[in-house]
Amino acid sequence: MDDELLELYTERLMAHGRRVASDRRLAAPDITVFRRSPICGSTVTLDIALDGDRVKSLGYEVRACSLGQVGVSVLADALPGCDLKEAQSVMEAVRSMLTEGGPPPSGRWADLELLEPARELKNRHGSALLPFEAVVEGLERIAQERAQATCE
Repeated sequence: MDDELLELYTERLMAHGRRVASDRRLAAPDITVFRRSPICGSTVTLDIALDGDRVKSLGYEVRACSLGQVGVSVLADALPGCDLKEAQSVMEAVRSMLTEGGPPPSGRWADLELLEPARELKNRHGSALLPFEAVVEGLERIAQERAQATCE
């Protein structure tokens, strides 16, 4: 990577970190999910508010490396309007990018390409996936609770 490209990459990465440096929690989330990476100790706490089955807003508290910060930053922008299926699809695209050499997500998720250098660092995959796993966990739990409520 030449110096200019590295500088641009680093600035984009740091910009995402600055965006989530201050906690932005939601006052009345539908669910809160806490996840911790056992390898590096990074943590994310995500508050998810829904409108029907779609994400209305995302709150966060991030104590993570730049990989987790990028993930939360992109999620904060791109997740509103998404449903569980899209969140799962994005998580699997990031996993594929890291573990199988798949392409980075595109469109409103394009900044997730910043996670691509972690491909070679297998011990960092958990950190990169942490925010996505937290979102999917939260949305799956809400879906299960709703399904149980309709059966009762």
